[in-house]
Amino acid sequence: MSKFTETLKMDIDAGQPGAPTPDSNNPEPTSAKANKFKKWLKKPIVRIIITLLLITGAGATGYNYLAGNKAPTDIAKTVLAKEVKIAVIDLEASNENFINTVGTVKAETQVDVVALTRGTIRSLFFNVGDEVFVNKMLARLQNNTTAVSFANAQTNLANTMSSQDATRRITLETIRQVELGVDTAGKAVDAAAISLKATQDNLNNIDALQEKNNADARDSAIISFYDYLNTINSALDQINFLIKAEEGELQVAGVDETVLGVLNLSTLNQAKTSYLSAQAAYDQLIILNPNRDTINNDLSQAETALSLAKLAVDNTITLLDNTITSASFSEASLTAQKNIFFGLQGGLANTQSGAKRTLQSLQNLDLINKQEQDGLINAAAAAQTQLEQAQVGYDNALVALVAAEQGNKQQLIASQTATDGARGALNVLGTQMADLNIKAPISGTIINKYVEVGAEINPGQKIAQIAQTDMVKIEISLPSEDIYRVQAGQEAIIANKFMGTINTIDPAADPITRKVRVEILYDNSNKDLIPGTFVDISIPIEKLQKTHAEAVFIPLRAVTITQTENYVFTAVNGQAKKIPVKTGKTTGALIEILDGLNNSDELIVEGNKLLKDGEEVKIVNE
Repeated sequence: MSKFTETLKMDIDAGQPGAPTPDSNNPEPTSAKANKFKKWLKKPIVRIIITLLLITGAGATGYNYLAGNKAPTDIAKTVLAKEVKIAVIDLEASNENFINTVGTVKAETQVDVVALTRGTIRSLFFNVGDEVFVNKMLARLQNNTTAVSFANAQTNLANTMSSQDATRRITLETIRQVELGVDTAGKAVDAAAISLKATQDNLNNIDALQEKNNADARDSAIISFYDYLNTINSALDQINFLIKAEEGELQVAGVDETVLGVLNLSTLNQAKTSYLSAQAAYDQLIILNPNRDTINNDLSQAETALSLAKLAVDNTITLLDNTITSASFSEASLTAQKNIFFGLQGGLANTQSGAKRTLQSLQNLDLINKQEQDGLINAAAAAQTQLEQAQVGYDNALVALVAAEQGNKQQLIASQTATDGARGALNVLGTQMADLNIKAPISGTIINKYVEVGAEINPGQKIAQIAQTDMVKIEISLPSEDIYRVQAGQEAIIANKFMGTINTIDPAADPITRKVRVEILYDNSNKDLIPGTFVDISIPIEKLQKTHAEAVFIPLRAVTITQTENYVFTAVNGQAKKIPVKTGKTTGALIEILDGLNNSDELIVEGNKLLKDGEEVKIVNE
């Protein structure tokens, strides 16, 4: 049936006695509407359109039935489930004056300091926590090949300039001086030829060396993969030992449902859910058999599993924060459990960072290899150029020897050519020597140090990280039922004493946690907050005055209001369930539901307008 036919049918239904009117604020008598509709229906053009639509619809249905050999009911079954978004009902959420959570402090600007050339670190001039200014010397590298080439270029330039000065003083001894120039140019040719051969040999050997280095890096990554498995398994065992997420497992002495998470029961469900997600990811990892060809993908899965395991530990810490003590579970036992999980939290964070660095290094192997090859190709080209220039100098010297009698002018031209060539070679090597001094690209604070004295580094490799911490951002995650109660520009209390401002609210929730990321900005000119740390966040919210304890405020768009009934849809086992509700007062974009919804109901808040009771739905909270 076409949209026009459906609309027409709705209009016909609306014209029947007792049918609800769409405008509840200014209802028109049903009989009057019916009379108007009958007059409209008698118009010739309307009758023609209705007849054509009915004939077209019937013909299309019959054709589809004959062509596809299936009944209309079979065709209907092929309709895809409708996509919807939900919010979980929490009867206690509107009783709070604050939304309390924990956020992560991050620097607003962070820049990596990288090497521009290959070499060995001989000096470092910084430590973590140091304040640096732009162009401050951070490290000095040593590269013997570059240093020797630079020294040779300096010598060559000095020799050609000396030859040029000598040429100006040519008198009767011109021929003897030119012979000396020929000898010097010949030595330069020999030195350039030796340098060219050395660079070509290095270029020829680089493939085999890089292949071995690549294999070693992947073998090392395979070993790290199994270390990550052990780390995840240890964390999951510790979580399960506390919350007993799997039946039949042991549990910490004295811990049961009378103490565990009783201050906020949802924290226990969150801990169990995140544990099961991490356990499922771990189960997928242990069946893998990493090798050099698959280690990149395997490490990517391991990094994801580490992230899930850390989330499970974070949720377990939140659970412990909402756990009370008892006669059989003392305060000391609770503190001991917290210390265990704080240790796990730090260990997982470090392990996850290590996994990311390992994966990134594997992904950058081709780039690093190409950079090394390009460096050798450039060195070979420079050596070839130096050889050609030396040969030109030698040829010029021979010409000067043969044509010494032609005058001092020609000799000056030849010597000037040699000097320009030597100076050009020196400038190229001078740039390479300057790259051995690594300087700060921006002013700020050193927050990470990646190398030590004596380390061999390659072009593009990070040696440090600089952050500008005068302005920091705190990232938090809020559940969908809270996100409707905050807005950008609203103030937030940081660590119970500092005031920040909500800067951005993500338009979509995380597909795993179903929480929305919120960013809070804080002027950190006084260095009150340290990037990388966790801080308590309290967001003042307007307390919603409920009519009774079982009432709940939900988004107004989730409710369908008609003349005969008010209803919402909930998601139950993949189907939309129509729930009649009794509404109360409206506050902004929220409406009070006095009766009809229960705690933990999955309320459909988007995609509900065209739903029917029992229709298949797909939750897409992402």
